Amino acid sequence: MSYHPDDPEFTDANPDLVLFTLICPECGVANPDGSLNCLVCDKDLTQTVLFLEDDSFDLELTKDALIEYRKNFWGTERTGKVLVYPLSDISNIEYGSPITRFKFDYKNERQVIPLRKENMEILKEILPQIIDPN
Repeated sequence: MSYHPDDPEFTDANPDLVLFTLICPECGVANPDGSLNCLVCDKDLTQTVLFLEDDSFDLELTKDALIEYRKNFWGTERTGKVLVYPLSDISNIEYGSPITRFKFDYKNERQVIPLRKENMEILKEILPQIIDPN
């Protein structure tokens, strides 16, 4: 019988197992859960609240900003273009439905980011806790 690392029975049977599920937003390398810094690029991972890999970009949420790492047309590699949206400058947030589009105003312009449904649900749950923790 074989187990998958996401299966609780697998992790329960292997308590000393180190899982590498913490993805570095900067370089994309998997790091051990609970890492403070990336093993490869030394990025401070303690500032990352949420990291989502999507088709056209990767999206990082910190306590202060939403960071979009653009990918090429095929979604296979990052282009090097990084857009940083300070959370204090974001307003009028909408989570589109039935088409999954995350929309917000930034510097008097409407920003629209297409998201996979599962990523939209995660962002919809986490972002309000960061912007308005009350």
